[in-house]
Amino acid sequence: MRNKINVFLLIALMLFLSSCFSSTENIDKAKQDLLNWSGVVEEDYISEEIAKYDELEKDQKENIEEKITINPLTTDQFIELDSLDNKDLLSLEVEITWKTTTNVDKIIINFSNSWSNFKEDNYTLKTFKPWDKTFLYRSFLKYETIDYWRNVYLIEAYSWKKVSKTELVINVNKEVDNLYKNSEKEPIASEKVDTSNLPTSQYFGNPIELWDSKITYSDIKWLQIEKLSSTGVTLDSDSINSFLSDTIDGWFFWNSLRPISNNEWVSFFVVRLDWDNYIYEKHYFSPNWYYWVLQLENWVWADISTLSEKNSELKLKNDTYQTVTIADMLFKELLK
Repeated sequence: MRNKINVFLLIALMLFLSSCFSSTENIDKAKQDLLNWSGVVEEDYISEEIAKYDELEKDQKENIEEKITINPLTTDQFIELDSLDNKDLLSLEVEITWKTTTNVDKIIINFSNSWSNFKEDNYTLKTFKPWDKTFLYRSFLKYETIDYWRNVYLIEAYSWKKVSKTELVINVNKEVDNLYKNSEKEPIASEKVDTSNLPTSQYFGNPIELWDSKITYSDIKWLQIEKLSSTGVTLDSDSINSFLSDTIDGWFFWNSLRPISNNEWVSFFVVRLDWDNYIYEKHYFSPNWYYWVLQLENWVWADISTLSEKNSELKLKNDTYQTVTIADMLFKELLK
């Protein structure tokens, strides 16, 4: 008798769970459809694209860490860089010195800093003789060869027909109060969104007009959509850092930059500070300058010292937000 009761309860439980999950079947199907926004794409291509933008994200994190690294790029190494001290960096006047291990005919230094107004420089040392053993390169702000954030120096030393390449990376942090702070540029102009032809659905509801020319949707909580005159956002970490610095009044990190539909539409996740709260959002951009912000979490006990770790922690949850699936569905419909 007890076995019959157990079987009956098991069947009842299965029927109950089936009724609970049937309401999500269409959502799951829609989520699967969203995986094919650009048609059939080779799995290897997807992996390569994700790896590419994960590398941009890695560079973004490295850009705010103060450190000095030396990376030999060739087996032959004709120079030995002298050590640098972090405390010498804050003046933005650094003398980079090194010794040679063989006769060197020519030395070229390629400088780059994607965060700076002067992004690149190429300089051939002229004041040395081939038999010289010690060298000096002045990395000074006034010479536009160093700036805040990530400075990369590719030092090429030529000896006869051979060349050695050494990469020196110098990260220089600004004071914490200036870290990823909003600049004082003019805000980007926002246009009124015409709601008359916007899509509606049982999944995301109807468009609702908000303030400041923004709209939301009745069945997507914490979504705001606006139409900007321009954003400058592309599949490039510099453009995202620049845009977010101009629009977010505080500190932030972002992750998971992804191209959508022929690389013209862009999305990524942002964690930012609002006093001692952190706010986690997904941002969307489209070629017609639609800009979306979907808030996912808002919680307390966060500060600049823990924000990078929080960004890494939240990234692992990106695929668990069901509201993102619905917003992605709407994003696809709106851009048809």
